[in-house]
Amino acid sequence: MKIHILDCGYIDISKDLLLGGGSARVDLPKAAAAPESKRVTLPVHAFLVEHRAGLFLIDTGWSRAISPKGVYDRAAVSKELPVHLAAMYRPYVPEGMAVDERLGTMGIKPSDLDAVIITHLDPDHVSGMRSLSGAKRIIVPEDEAYWSVRTKYRLRQPRLWEMPGVERMFYRGRPLGPVGKAVEITEDGSVMYVNLPGHTDGQAGVVLKDKGGYAVIAADAAVSAANWETMRAPGYAANSGIQKRTLGWLAKTANDPECKAVLCSHDKDLEPKVIEV
Repeated sequence: MKIHILDCGYIDISKDLLLGGGSARVDLPKAAAAPESKRVTLPVHAFLVEHRAGLFLIDTGWSRAISPKGVYDRAAVSKELPVHLAAMYRPYVPEGMAVDERLGTMGIKPSDLDAVIITHLDPDHVSGMRSLSGAKRIIVPEDEAYWSVRTKYRLRQPRLWEMPGVERMFYRGRPLGPVGKAVEITEDGSVMYVNLPGHTDGQAGVVLKDKGGYAVIAADAAVSAANWETMRAPGYAANSGIQKRTLGWLAKTANDPECKAVLCSHDKDLEPKVIEV
């Protein structure tokens, strides 16, 4: 199994969102208004997996529409996202970094993808979905889809991810993960969704198994290994208590000799490369 780490744009967010220590009470309007001096730039990773069960893409990063000229473009972002989200993320995508552009340079067409697997429905994880509509499957966690049109999650943009043919998978079948909720994506169980709640209620991680061991795509359950090593959670959470429980599971998993990698979506120390398992 090979895991290709793809940088698919950047976010320039308030340090409070990164360093808040797991508080679910970060002031989002304040974070959106944060000046440049109080922001940090993080990559937006997607993960292309060459697996014996198929070719899989995990998350999509930002689309080209969000950054037509490869730099932060407030007007362009505001056409894709509400003004407050545009200000909070300040996203940009350098030339060649949109997910379809990345795949194209590798000679991969959307129709070559056996599945696009979405971990959660924040816009920096789904913005590129429409450019991949030709994939054989596009899968989102049902828990994420359910909550994304209700209560606090209404800030999301369903039009970014609501597409004909998108599969919604319930967590069921496997007592795996911090809350014992997982489901097989492939028939042999070598690719699985596992519920990693806290950042959002329905957030998924993806467990990838092969003969050499396994790897976990942890999405936004952590920003980097420093979070589970210190049990200091990222700054914003839907549920900070469950977020810490998820960090505990990641710490245990990362220390498992069979686990070859735990990969996070915004780890600035995670360079584009290929990991072999």
